[in-house]
Amino acid sequence: MTKATPSPDDARSLSSSKRSYPLIRAVVAQIAAAVIVIGGQQILGNRADLVLPLPLLLAFQGVIAAGLGHLLGLARWWLPINLLLPAAAALALLLNLPAWIYPLLFLALALVFWNSADDRVPLYLTNRKTWQALEALLGAEAQRSKEPLKVSDIGCGLGGALLYLARRYPQAEFVGIESAPLPYALARLRALVSGAPNLEIRYGDLWKQDLSVFDLVYCFLSPEPMPRLFEKAKREMGSGTLLISNSFEVPGVTADEVVTVQDSRETELLVYRL
Repeated sequence: MTKATPSPDDARSLSSSKRSYPLIRAVVAQIAAAVIVIGGQQILGNRADLVLPLPLLLAFQGVIAAGLGHLLGLARWWLPINLLLPAAAALALLLNLPAWIYPLLFLALALVFWNSADDRVPLYLTNRKTWQALEALLGAEAQRSKEPLKVSDIGCGLGGALLYLARRYPQAEFVGIESAPLPYALARLRALVSGAPNLEIRYGDLWKQDLSVFDLVYCFLSPEPMPRLFEKAKREMGSGTLLISNSFEVPGVTADEVVTVQDSRETELLVYRL
């Protein structure tokens, strides 16, 4: 039996769906879940004279919204948000919180997940065991190079990986790039407090960064930008330099090395030598 090959139209449709706004999909999931729960309660009330307690209804809405969000292609970190949002909203109403709390919370979420608005670069944080794996890769690369390395983490989040590496390789230069305002501010503050002279945190769009100055670029982004990022790296970075992707491969390109991290999810670092 032969496998059916997706048509170009199917591929474009899938790509378009992946780029659609996750916040809109989350809202759609919550509204649909609320309609299902309210409709179900209405039917039970009319036909069986049964009224379910509010906590159970909220739990049902959260579970349904989480499931619908998953079907709509939301990233896994949306599951607990969709699951808990109905109960959290009800609790806020019961506590009679001041009205300004809601726009403040929305603003905080927007500042954190700013660069996930089009589902390209959500906030993923690199764990400590992966820092250690990066340290080993950086050490091997430093031995190969005659000059101090210049390393960038594009989409650096809170800057944890760079802080760790900058302390261990004081002779190298590290540059973090982050476009979400709140993570950038926190990463910048952490860099200032650390006093590391070889660490710089920049605010900006990764696509506007000049990668030609770096010997090694690390990223933990999402599947969506990887083909474009790989082309940018090939075009701008020098021969023999490294692009290291946490978890997300470049479609159609075999990594020169795959490092499996001994953490709970067996993180893979895909190493591409350009």
